Amino acid sequence: MKRILATSAAALVVLTGAASAMGAASAYENTIKQFAPEADLSGYSDAAIAHIVNTINDDGDDSFVQTQAQVRSLLKHLN
Repeated sequence: MKRILATSAAALVVLTGAASAMGAASAYENTIKQFAPEADLSGYSDAAIAHIVNTINDDGDDSFVQTQAQVRSLLKHLN
């Protein structure tokens, strides 16, 4: 059991380091592009991208169209 936890922790550290090295835009580009395919994320801060991704991952009862409208609105107003 300890070996599994240690291996999992080590893998998490490696993956977290790789994700932070990529930057928020490249790490979450595919997620955001599902809702706004035309989005160019190059001018957005990491905080703005995190806010958009949090909106997408919100556990609310929004439909795809509602989430898409929220994402597009955030893209318009956060840049």
